[in-house]
Amino acid sequence: MALAAQMGLAQEPPLPAATAIPATSPNARPELNIPDIPVEPSPLVPNTSPTPKKNLPSIQELDTAFQHSSLGAAVEEQRLHLEWRKLKNRTTDDPEVIAAKKAADKARTDLEKRELTRTYYRILYSHMQALAEAPDVKAYLEQKKKDAINSLAQPHVRPEPTPRPSATP
Repeated sequence: MALAAQMGLAQEPPLPAATAIPATSPNARPELNIPDIPVEPSPLVPNTSPTPKKNLPSIQELDTAFQHSSLGAAVEEQRLHLEWRKLKNRTTDDPEVIAAKKAADKARTDLEKRELTRTYYRILYSHMQALAEAPDVKAYLEQKKKDAINSLAQPHVRPEPTPRPSATP
């Protein structure tokens, strides 16, 4: 057994010698050996082209570009539609507009109703244009008036007969 105990001791590595642990102050930081790494890796092929100057557009250029974009047009259409709605709400209480609307509603025939509705639209939009101040709103109102009146046209219902040339003997 003594032999087995000696073999067991022979296989264990020797213990390190007792060394003094260096005293470190709490404020001392250990030194780190980190190499400087470039933020951006250098390109494999150097860029020999001249660097372009950054030209920032002015505010006016940005505004005009935005106005011509589809988003700018949609915003402008929404603004004009909102103004149109406000003006329509203000003019629907006018006695002349109310009378024209009632007359169009009481029409007995389709043709009479279309004529009285055209009159109603002319009166309504003339009152709205009188209240509008901005020229773009007035132009928008004029277009809406034309669209409303043109929606009443029925060219394929009983079209006017085409005049035939008279036969001259």
